[in-house]
Amino acid sequence: ARREELHWLERRPLHGRTVVVTRARAQASGVAATLRSLGAQVVELPAIRIESRIETDEVRAAAAAIGDYDLVCLTSPNGVALLFEALAAVGKDARTLAGATVAAIGPGTARALAGHGIAADVIPEKFVAEALVEALAGIEVEGKRVLVARAAEARDVLPDALRERGANVDVVALYETVREAPDEKAIAAAAGADYVTFTSSSTVKNLVEALGDRFPAAARIVSIGPVTSETVRDAGLTVA
Repeated sequence: ARREELHWLERRPLHGRTVVVTRARAQASGVAATLRSLGAQVVELPAIRIESRIETDEVRAAAAAIGDYDLVCLTSPNGVALLFEALAAVGKDARTLAGATVAAIGPGTARALAGHGIAADVIPEKFVAEALVEALAGIEVEGKRVLVARAAEARDVLPDALRERGANVDVVALYETVREAPDEKAIAAAAGADYVTFTSSSTVKNLVEALGDRFPAAARIVSIGPVTSETVRDAGLTVA
């Protein structure tokens, strides 16, 4: 008699679906929690982990000179967190960015900056380096000092475009992504998944190579953006 009142669980949009989350364990919890709230059974199968490089001389020098940059570009929430760790290590904080234009590659990076009291001046509509290049078209960079703080393995689209416009660009690797060994229990749980989510090219390459013929063939692939989608297709998979 109370069926209509009590079956809220089954009404959730992802009820009965299994979703694999492949991003680094430290960043997976927010996505996983949201998916679970929508009714999904989540399998956390991280394909990468983040290794900090803020102890390098390169990062220390950039952090110490942060106030000398006219434009600072951040390309991920991981980069934001590690940049502020590097600043703290040299006795600096958000105030040292007061004179700089700060660009974030997407809303997640912008939120991470806001958490440190910085409102991003430039945020492109699309979460790719090419879109950030376009968004910076109206910013004068000729002869200006620019810091691009990013992952070690990132593409050079952004720094190359800024250099072509006459900017003096320093590219600093705050971290690198390395392969995470998959857990056998998680692999087994993912075998019948409905969806596999990928948030970077490295998650695609690492998971496909790690699982081989154990990759959940029936799963629909969900990609964060066009660069990751291209890597999915290069791996012989279809983006749903």
